[in-house]
Amino acid sequence: MKEYLVFTLAAPLASFGAVAVGERRPTWDRPSKSQVLGLIAGALGIERTEETRQNELAASLGFAVRVDSAGTVQTDYHTTQVPPARRNRRFATRADELAVANTELRTILSRRELRSGSHYTIALWASGAQPLLPGFGDIATALKAPVFTPFAGRKANVLMLPMTPRVVSADDVTAAFTLYDSGETDTQKQLQKDYWLIPRQSDARIYADADSVPRQLTDRIEQRRDIPESRAKWRFGLRAEALLKPTKLGDRA
Repeated sequence: MKEYLVFTLAAPLASFGAVAVGERRPTWDRPSKSQVLGLIAGALGIERTEETRQNELAASLGFAVRVDSAGTVQTDYHTTQVPPARRNRRFATRADELAVANTELRTILSRRELRSGSHYTIALWASGAQPLLPGFGDIATALKAPVFTPFAGRKANVLMLPMTPRVVSADDVTAAFTLYDSGETDTQKQLQKDYWLIPRQSDARIYADADSVPRQLTDRIEQRRDIPESRAKWRFGLRAEALLKPTKLGDRA
C-alpha cells in the first residue's frame, strides 16, 4: 500500500501550455506536472526565486492526472503593448512597462488557446529516496488555505471548485482515484451539478509518470516538456508520461 494525495482541479477557463512557437500559444488537454507543482509550491508559499525548494519539491513527488472532462477549446486573440528589452533594465510591474515613452512601446500579437469547463483529478505520491518534506498533511492543509492564490495555468483562470485534498492509501494510482471518488460528499456532487460539469466517464483517461507504471498497464507513452529545471529562467525538461490502458472505475480498487 502507498499513500497518495488526491485533489480536484476544475476551472471555467484553463490553459495548460504546450511548447509555443511564434504567435500561437496552444494548450494541452490536461494539466502539466510543472503547473501542478507550481500550484502546490504557491499554496505552500514557495516563491519562484527559491530554486532549491522548487527543485526539491519537483524531485520528491510522483504525478498522475485523470481527465474527468477536458472541456472545449476556445481561442483568445491578444494584442499587448510592451517596451523593448534592454540590457540592465527590468520592470517590476505592468505599470512600469507602460510608463516608458509611447514611441518605445511595440505591439505583440498572439492567439492563446483555452479550455472551457475542464475538470481533472490529480494524484501525487512520494517518489524520492528522501522523506517528503513538507508531508502530505501539510500540503493538504496548504491547498485548503493557500498562501498564494491558485489558478489554472494563468492568473486570470480562477478555480471553480474547492480542491478538496484527501490522503488515501491504495495499491496503485487507479485504486487511489477510486477511493477518492468514494469519499465525495453530497456538497461536492451538488457543486459539480451547479457548475454544469460533464459527468465523469467510467473509462476516464489516466496519465502518470511512465517510470511509476508497469509496462503491461501502459497503452502508450508521450513526451512532455514539463519538468521544472529553473522557474526563474522558465526552463523545463522532458518527462515520459504513460497513458494507462482503459479500465472502468473501480476495476483495480
